[in-house]
Amino acid sequence: MNQQNFAFLSFIHPLGSFILIVGLLTFWFLKKKLPSIKSFKRILNIFIVVILLQAFLETFLNWWLWSKEKVTQRLLPPFTPLTYVLHYSWQHYLFEPIITILFALIIFKIIALLNKKFNNVFFYDEEPYLAAFGILATGWPNCLMYLCLVLFLGVLFHFINYFLNGFVLRGARDIFFRNHPQPTCPRRRGGQGVAEGDERGEDIRERARWASERVEENISRVPFRLSLLYFWFPCALLVLLLSGIISKYLLINQFLI
Repeated sequence: MNQQNFAFLSFIHPLGSFILIVGLLTFWFLKKKLPSIKSFKRILNIFIVVILLQAFLETFLNWWLWSKEKVTQRLLPPFTPLTYVLHYSWQHYLFEPIITILFALIIFKIIALLNKKFNNVFFYDEEPYLAAFGILATGWPNCLMYLCLVLFLGVLFHFINYFLNGFVLRGARDIFFRNHPQPTCPRRRGGQGVAEGDERGEDIRERARWASERVEENISRVPFRLSLLYFWFPCALLVLLLSGIISKYLLINQFLI
């Protein structure tokens, strides 16, 4: 009996993550909405518990298998210091799950704090949970590639939309004319003493038209901000599917312990 007898445990996390992401995407597509925040909290808590249980189960099974073979019994106390077994278990079974969970919690807190500080300008309420879920699903160190991919696509699509909507020209206009005085509200027609009848009504309508034009102009100057909401799930799924290629050809394995 050797470690190959429980090698199937290593497929539980990626396979479960894949099924869960596809299920959530299907729910989103059919219901036209994401699960509630309360549901996301439950999903994340269950996910974390499952990840930790798998890590501790692999640690226990490894110790148990070592105790069954005469050769590997020499790797256990009293023949070998307990620190060797703990270091081996940490390096092979515990490090990646624990660092993944801690990293997911850190990113969750950062996004939540940014949202709170800037009045929910950058992220939707669900996005801290989506980011943390994607990190837990992809695992360490693939979660680094996952975050980079989300940010890259977000910036890329934002600039594509920025150029397509002509904000470069509008930006140049604002630079060249930023010192010019803002247009003032037109004065009432008819000169001094006009305050009655149709002329006063026309004056009010003209002021209303002026205000409407200024509002529309200000709205047109507000640049479109593309949300990252639609990138979290697809990017997590893509990294999961390409994890073998990512680990083989990129330098991401340098972050392994």
